Amino acid sequence: MRTTLFLASLVLLQGCSVSSALRASQTVGDYSPLTLTSVDPENYNKDKQECIKQVQKQVDNNMSVNYNIMKFRECLIQKGYVLLS
Repeated sequence: MRTTLFLASLVLLQGCSVSSALRASQTVGDYSPLTLTSVDPENYNKDKQECIKQVQKQVDNNMSVNYNIMKFRECLIQKGYVLLS
């Protein structure tokens, strides 16, 4: 019984740590695409912020909606980025 309780607690803690790590790595609402390592991170972050503002002007502020994510990706692609995720 103690082993089962221990394993359940361990799985719960691991799940919490993974979800908080994912949230910490996401800089654009619920979605943060990756690009090639050769891209200048400073320019990429600046362009991401510009694309966020552009999309939010066109639609609501919820960046987790699929349509908004597609518009955001489209903006970055139009700026010449290759998105990996």
